[in-house]
Amino acid sequence: MRAVNGSAAAELRLALTGRDDKTAAQLYSPYAPHISGDIARPGQSVTHGWGLAGEVLPAFRGSIRDRAADSGTGTVAVSALDGAEQLRDAARLPAVLSANGNPIASGTWVVDHLLREGGIHSAPPPRADCTLYASMHGGVVPDIGFYRDHTPNSLTYRRDRAPWEIAAVPGSQPFTVRWDPRTRTTAGGRGLFIEFWVDRTSLQASGNRVEMKLVFQADNNINDIYFWFDFKEDQMNIGATGTGGTVKGDAAMGIRFDSIYHIGVHWTWNGRTPSARYFITSSAFNTYRETDMGAFTELGFSQLNYIELISALPIEAVQVSLRENAMTRQEFTQTWTRGAVLDQITSDLRAIPPVQGSAWEVITSVAKAEQATAEFDPYGVFRYRNNTRFTTPGQTVLKVTSAREIAAMQVSEAIDSIRNTIDVPYQLYSTGSPAERFTETTVRSIAAFQTLTVSYDYDVSEYDSPPPIVYATTAPANTSRVRFSPTLNGQLGVHGSIESTTERDGATLRVTFRNRSSSTCYMVTTSGTPSLSIWSQRLASGSPARLSTRRYDTTSRTRYGAQVYQVPPTPWIQTLGTAGRIANYLLSVAAQPLPVLGAIEILPDPRITLGDLVRVVDEVGAALDTDAWVIGIRTSGDGTGRIRQVLTLRATTSPGVPTDPGLNPDPAVDPAARDVLAREGIRVP
Repeated sequence: MRAVNGSAAAELRLALTGRDDKTAAQLYSPYAPHISGDIARPGQSVTHGWGLAGEVLPAFRGSIRDRAADSGTGTVAVSALDGAEQLRDAARLPAVLSANGNPIASGTWVVDHLLREGGIHSAPPPRADCTLYASMHGGVVPDIGFYRDHTPNSLTYRRDRAPWEIAAVPGSQPFTVRWDPRTRTTAGGRGLFIEFWVDRTSLQASGNRVEMKLVFQADNNINDIYFWFDFKEDQMNIGATGTGGTVKGDAAMGIRFDSIYHIGVHWTWNGRTPSARYFITSSAFNTYRETDMGAFTELGFSQLNYIELISALPIEAVQVSLRENAMTRQEFTQTWTRGAVLDQITSDLRAIPPVQGSAWEVITSVAKAEQATAEFDPYGVFRYRNNTRFTTPGQTVLKVTSAREIAAMQVSEAIDSIRNTIDVPYQLYSTGSPAERFTETTVRSIAAFQTLTVSYDYDVSEYDSPPPIVYATTAPANTSRVRFSPTLNGQLGVHGSIESTTERDGATLRVTFRNRSSSTCYMVTTSGTPSLSIWSQRLASGSPARLSTRRYDTTSRTRYGAQVYQVPPTPWIQTLGTAGRIANYLLSVAAQPLPVLGAIEILPDPRITLGDLVRVVDEVGAALDTDAWVIGIRTSGDGTGRIRQVLTLRATTSPGVPTDPGLNPDPAVDPAARDVLAREGIRVP
């Protein structure tokens, strides 16, 4: 059962009676032998299906929550919940602020990220040792790694141009995004595999190219390894800008045809000299291409600073992983299981605020804020649907009629269900100046080829810190930084010796440093003081500003009087545009009364699932013929084989504005009240 927004979790209850000459309590109680009892243990998987005429359809997929054995009756009661159980862990979301006031994410992105954290994927998942993963499913914030900045250029997100689920689609100009990697590897360190999926089914006005650049930096000295693919000219360039620089190209690769393309480039090192090999697959032509581009210019001693994407085409599932071994064709195609289906985004977020609670609780709060729905279907697939499903119903899937299926039905209509004055609060987030958050009090040393991990405790309300940038002479301003020296006094600074990995898990920040050189390194400034400094983003003073917008339906107010509804405040509504769309949606479905059809007992039909649109015809009792949403299902059965199914439905349209033919509605004040008031000595007109 669920409301028309938020989440829904299905529950299965079973009464086990045993088999052969043993009771269920003997077979399945907590102290029963494992060979029989483990089938009913908490956490065990459960699938349930039922059907008619020899056809069985799935009805439930989940895991057992509890079992209770009754020795008196010999029975065992088992209850199970659906896939929502996979999302009971603490919610792990990046706490991020926009670098320039432009949207960086959406409610859909938040839901998708939490699903991915729970192992439920809607696009090819991150590979092992992934240092950057950006799904682009309604946001430029990476799922792995750190957002730095972006130039949106009318960036939008669309499902119809997505290789898998949702793609970032440029406007009239290419968009640019810069990310900090989770691991700042070094020139000459571990290999890097870069890949993305792109839709070339039609070219954009923004151009034909996708370019990615990995920027290795040592103070003011920059070394790039980069590539671009042109999907119109069927060309690519790849290069390294070390001393002198090397650029190579290739053509006639077959990427100028309409298709979905999976592009990959594997950079490996010989010393500090990079080599590259690229990979291409096409979904339309089922082709595979792999080409070795050879070696390039040697890079100077440096660390990976940031990763830049410039895209003129719809793009999805951008990732960079640390990889030494050669990539095979089978590995590149990456077998995975889809477990989620999303919907078009309906909100813009300029901040992802810190959260508490489980992933399922956060998904529920986002769905309620967006007036969306979230649930697992009988196949175990998570489905997130925005509120447009209730304003554009589509075609019915089944028909139930009093001529055959309906055994009982209740139809109710109440003025309490009318809402014709809608207030929607929203919160405007503004980015303030970053501030130093953590510093070391002692100079730390890292022995040759050894590892050092430092941890810091955040407050749960704080925003993320960027990973520290290594410097030797010029300290980066207003960001996390660290300096290494081969001497305790810090006289000489070094680059390219230390690899670092930065992770935040809830209220804990961990930074791991790996010394890849043959000598001890010290974390020390030129003055001999500890060099590690962690900065974090801060909100501007007075942010978030709390505002509200109001929308009316004057026709409904005239007919039914003012019926006010205030949407509960939530951090997931952050713009006037989002708030206005939610208010308009609520008016479209609540300004006129929508009857609720409750306790409809029908002949059992395993095809009906939560959220289906059905047609209800009752020519005998309630006199109706209307489409309605299935918002509740209760199916029960017993050992005799008798099955009952009861639905709760919500109409898609109002019966219409009343015309009151032949009726004269009574005034709110009885005309006789004037004489009563006058006799009481009260002045009346």
